Amino acid sequence: MTCRQRRGDTGVAHSDLPDVLIIILDAARAENFSLYGYGQNTTPHLSRYADRLAVYRHGISAAMWTLPSTTGLFTGLYPSEHRLVIDGDRLSPAYRTLPEVMKAAGYATAKVTGQVPYVSDFSGLHRGFDHEYEPPPNLTQRLWRSYKRRKTAAAGADRQEGLDLGLDLAAEARMHANGGRKRRLQYWMTGYFDSGAKSCFAETQRLFGQTDPKSGRPLFCYMHLQETHAEYRPPHRYRTCFVPQELRSRNFATINQRPNPHDVGAVTMTEDEYRILTGLYDGCIAYLDEQIGRLLDQLAAQDPERFENMFVLIAADHGDCIGRHGILGHQFVCYDELIHIPWIVKWPASVGITGAVDGLVQNVDVMPTLTELLDLPPVADQGREACSFLGSPTRDLAYSEMLKPFGASAVKQGLHEKAPQYRRAVLSVRSRTHKLLVYSNEQPSEFYNVANDPHETVNLLDSALGGGLVEQATAADCEAFMALKAAAEARKARWLEAAQEVDNRVFHGEAVEIDPEVEQRLRALGYID
Repeated sequence: MTCRQRRGDTGVAHSDLPDVLIIILDAARAENFSLYGYGQNTTPHLSRYADRLAVYRHGISAAMWTLPSTTGLFTGLYPSEHRLVIDGDRLSPAYRTLPEVMKAAGYATAKVTGQVPYVSDFSGLHRGFDHEYEPPPNLTQRLWRSYKRRKTAAAGADRQEGLDLGLDLAAEARMHANGGRKRRLQYWMTGYFDSGAKSCFAETQRLFGQTDPKSGRPLFCYMHLQETHAEYRPPHRYRTCFVPQELRSRNFATINQRPNPHDVGAVTMTEDEYRILTGLYDGCIAYLDEQIGRLLDQLAAQDPERFENMFVLIAADHGDCIGRHGILGHQFVCYDELIHIPWIVKWPASVGITGAVDGLVQNVDVMPTLTELLDLPPVADQGREACSFLGSPTRDLAYSEMLKPFGASAVKQGLHEKAPQYRRAVLSVRSRTHKLLVYSNEQPSEFYNVANDPHETVNLLDSALGGGLVEQATAADCEAFMALKAAAEARKARWLEAAQEVDNRVFHGEAVEIDPEVEQRLRALGYID
């Protein structure tokens, strides 16, 4: 059983519908938020609002990268249900999106995003938005794109494909190691420009100034911000403050931040380099924390009563590995550094939920939560495994699915041949204290006590014992393992069928045509090399 039965009515009166603001920080893992106990003070501005916030300790993403994760938030469906897992996939018209539901309920709907190609007509996730805003490329991005176009043209047609796809992983790694003048200049200039967050927050404040729930049309605003996505380039004031003192003299521009060369072994990195990247990542989180704090301050000052009645969700679509478990970015695995995400809610004052909340929540739970909060009818035949977290969370288990280890461009590069061990799907079944990882190939399952071993370093399953528990496993471990194993078995057929269908499409299906501009943005984010 995924959800327990809820009792009582904790929604709001239909005549007093609150504004709804969802802020997604791309690739921001929970463990690097000081609000979650991190040793660095990365979220001081959110901490200022701690007495008004509910901090959910176990936010778990349904997927470990943006497209399937965000689709889950918008539909209440897991990847094996919605099947948006390959670049170019579009949402079936049979499914309603959260913006469509909110619009039908009388909301003005707005999408304010940074350079996020997935939340657009590219995927169909734009459906239901009245207003869409995306900041124009900043000066650094325009100059870099111009340079790349000139470089590609100068190389000649015979190398066009190789340059576009980044086939020479070793050469790409050398580019990072050498830290050429153009790259150093690019890295320095990014300290003066973000990836659109400042412009996005200004637009969101403007939208709230133009709408009024008292007029009968409250605002639903979805924000998706890229500053925490690699490459990590925080503004200059945050660039070194979280990097260990003894490493601040390093030329950060020379450190590899491209996942594919790292993950297939074309480039090796040192622990010091991972520490530097973590410091830069922390700086990116701190910068967005500053921007979020400023927006909350402005909204509270603009109309205190309206702000008190507002629903605000601050979360992430997934995390990042930054070297842990042998992975640099967010691919191939479902360890907690990828799926344990911040989940921070400012509820309407009438709901009155604040402080640390110990239950499990997932991004697929947003739609049923909002329909319950707003006293709207549930979306029929959609999101049956999603659970409302209004009141106290009722979810017993959280599921995460990785269906596509390699995309079409990666296959064209031959990455699946360089790292054949990753050609498999992953299913994660997690409780608050334990976690089971199941693979679609012959790779042995893994079982962790994440309460005692949050970095998942001690696998409690012994493959030499035929998958039995190791000697040091406790009775509680044994009980948890049996429950998670049963849940995985119940889900296995659908997950395996979806994984096989995706594998067939990637390796044997027709290539999906992607708009060149979207392809360029995906490449800039590292989704295409």
